[in-house]
Amino acid sequence: MNAVHNVMEAAVEDLLDQQWENLSISCHCETCKLDVYALSLNRLKPHYVRDQSGRMYAKASLMTTQARATILTAITESAKVVSAYPHH
Repeated sequence: MNAVHNVMEAAVEDLLDQQWENLSISCHCETCKLDVYALSLNRLKPHYVRDQSGRMYAKASLMTTQARATILTAITESAKVVSAYPHH
């Protein structure tokens, strides 16, 4: 069976890296960042692809203003939860 890839992971990681310092969160350590990343992915619908052409198509669809806003909303909501209940 061929491997599949969730392109939402890269989209969330990129936007989280861009916005990490701007988030209102009580701690900006790597553990909290990973918690925000994981919680954000759990809030978003995955986009699985099996090949490079599928990745390019899915990446393009995730670069729209609406898709980025949806991802940023999930990141912001996740940051609030992690900030209120840090795991360290």
